[in-house]
Amino acid sequence: MPKFSIEHNHALPATDVRQRLDKLSERLASKYGIDARWHSDSRATFSRTGASGTIVCDASKVVVSVDLSFALTPMKGQIESRIRDELNRALA
Repeated sequence: MPKFSIEHNHALPATDVRQRLDKLSERLASKYGIDARWHSDSRATFSRTGASGTIVCDASKVVVSVDLSFALTPMKGQIESRIRDELNRALA
């Protein structure tokens, strides 16, 4: 399965990052059927048909690691770009 990671730097308090990512998760769940679950204050997993991954937050960045199915491989660039855009919007 193709994999990629995206790092997004931020200067927000941890509670703000979590709240903003929760709102983003809700929006993406309704739009794309993505199911995200927090396992701690700083680590979540997500999945949907054809993709899964992790979100790890620390004091200065959010790292999203994604595993794509072979069926979604041709859309890797678009998916990566969309994740970057969504993170930029959520954590601006």
